[in-house]
Amino acid sequence: MNLQTNISDSLWEAVSTSYTSENYKHAILDAVHYVTGEIRARTGIDGDGTALVSQALGGDHPKLRVNSLTSASERDVQKGIEHLMRGLYLGIRNPRSHEQIIDTKHDADAIIHFVDYLARVINASRESFTIENFLMSLSDTEFVESERYAELLILEIPVNRRVDALIAIFENRLTVDLQKLRYLTKQLLALLNDAQLEQYLSIVSSALRTASEEADIRTTLRLLKPEMWPRIHETSRLRIENRLIREIKSGQVIHNNKIVGALGTWAYAYIKYFSQRTDAASALLDKLNDTFDDAERNYVVKYFLARFPEYFIAEAEIRRALRIIVALVRQGDYSVRSVLVSNIRNFPGEWQTQIAESLQDLTDPENPAVFLDDGTPFLDKPTAQGEDDIPF
Repeated sequence: MNLQTNISDSLWEAVSTSYTSENYKHAILDAVHYVTGEIRARTGIDGDGTALVSQALGGDHPKLRVNSLTSASERDVQKGIEHLMRGLYLGIRNPRSHEQIIDTKHDADAIIHFVDYLARVINASRESFTIENFLMSLSDTEFVESERYAELLILEIPVNRRVDALIAIFENRLTVDLQKLRYLTKQLLALLNDAQLEQYLSIVSSALRTASEEADIRTTLRLLKPEMWPRIHETSRLRIENRLIREIKSGQVIHNNKIVGALGTWAYAYIKYFSQRTDAASALLDKLNDTFDDAERNYVVKYFLARFPEYFIAEAEIRRALRIIVALVRQGDYSVRSVLVSNIRNFPGEWQTQIAESLQDLTDPENPAVFLDDGTPFLDKPTAQGEDDIPF
């Protein structure tokens, strides 16, 4: 009997070196190692031996199903294959790993044939997780938008398929509700190892290299974390930064809160990581300093002012930013004042101090709008709009 012609090519490749050199014990161990690798590859489980078998084939919801499990007979078959796999480790592999056993060619032929059978069963089995089923679950009308539901869905994804799941979401990003999936995508990104993340970012970079439609760019940014931006390929990164800065320069908030340059607003969390950060920051200050166009200024105030300290690094940049902000408050710009009052405690200490000192004369220490981190009162509490001064 010719073993090579009676087993799969991949199994023969795994055992051939030991087998042809007549090291039959090691050929048997190579065969078991091969089927172990097949189980790991199909399930994403990193275990070994009987623990691996239990996780892959055991339980009420096995990760690998050898049949549909719809009848008692089929469930018995599943259990039987699980027990055979356990026996492979307990009765064949383990003794050869720990004891001095001499195997003959006849032993090796019989056992390797048996392993080939088990490997064919494993490879013909149905995975409980498939990308197709995963994508179908995303459009489930009862999908729960919560962190806990996202955690439970991720538990169903084999570890080595997480990047495939995220890539599937990315490739279908124009047809799925990314707002609904925000917890899921956020957790998947956090769980990728470095090699998986590089694989994902390479695909994202390729998409951004040619993306021109607003929806393509916007949805791609939603499927990244801003701190990952420097890892996007430079050509892709620069062309998208250029597009976003151009959108910012044309941005306006006009009547009825209609937005011109809506795509540019998606840069708000990314600018601090831009290669062209200085250009973006300068464009924002130029618009904020436009005393003749409220629509231009309101675009910056509404979408970017709260994160200004992230955008400005050089001392000259910071001085200019602070000077413009203070001037607008003094001119009675209610929008700028409102954003400051709501966000100043999130600003760095030196920004808080310099702004507070510059506006000290507009601050009512007895009735401030807010107290800064160090207890300093800041501005005065405004009179509610429309409040009647007449006490009756």
